[in-house]
Amino acid sequence: QQIREVLEIHADHLKKEKISFKTNEFPKDSLNIINSGRLDMLSSFISGEFYVQDVAARCAVIAADPKPGMFVVDTCAAPGGKSFACAIAMENKGRIISCDISAKKVELIDDGARRLGINIIETAAADGRKQFSGLAGKADIVITDVPCSGLGVIRKKPDIRYKNADEIKKLPAVQADILENASSYVKDGGVLLYSTCTILKCENEDIIDAFLLNHAEFSLEGFKLGDIADVEDGKITLWPHRHGTDGFFIAKLRKRKI
Repeated sequence: QQIREVLEIHADHLKKEKISFKTNEFPKDSLNIINSGRLDMLSSFISGEFYVQDVAARCAVIAADPKPGMFVVDTCAAPGGKSFACAIAMENKGRIISCDISAKKVELIDDGARRLGINIIETAAADGRKQFSGLAGKADIVITDVPCSGLGVIRKKPDIRYKNADEIKKLPAVQADILENASSYVKDGGVLLYSTCTILKCENEDIIDAFLLNHAEFSLEGFKLGDIADVEDGKITLWPHRHGTDGFFIAKLRKRKI
């Protein structure tokens, strides 16, 4: 009921700003904005009423299932959408550390959190492949949305088709290093969430399969994505033509309690 009332208020504001949208069956606390133009120029955006995120990226956070009071680490966080979604699910209670490799990217997260009134996010400029001091075995949830070829969002960013093929071939090694490092932050019984915005097996399933061969303490865990999918085996590739989202890969791993 509360979600419906809040959405009605936001919908009314969008109507006044002449923005076209439709309601979503999933996630229920979101609106699908259509042919909008510059959303960041809207008064409702500037005042922090909403943030922009594709349903696929939101699904990654839904799979991770953050709760109020948890400690979450987001290792490749900019521009901050998954960190913001976690903070909202956590009712702004708990702690989130959001990292990215450059100070400029970290500023995007800081700006977004400030605009949305989120105060549980701490940011840091950090390389996802290198150990961040003091985090080993501490986090309830670690999110690793790793750098990737981006082929799943080519409909939005057509210039991706001109990416250097040799550079794409180097990505799996980077992705594996980030996942390996991020796994060290997960506490016993915690969740490691791996995601990409690509549909290539070498950047997705192959990375997870190789990781699990070397980490018996982790295993895939199933999750549900509303009416989109029931992911019993713990990993899924979302497709624009099947799911109405960006092309996206999500894998949820649970660390065994000792």
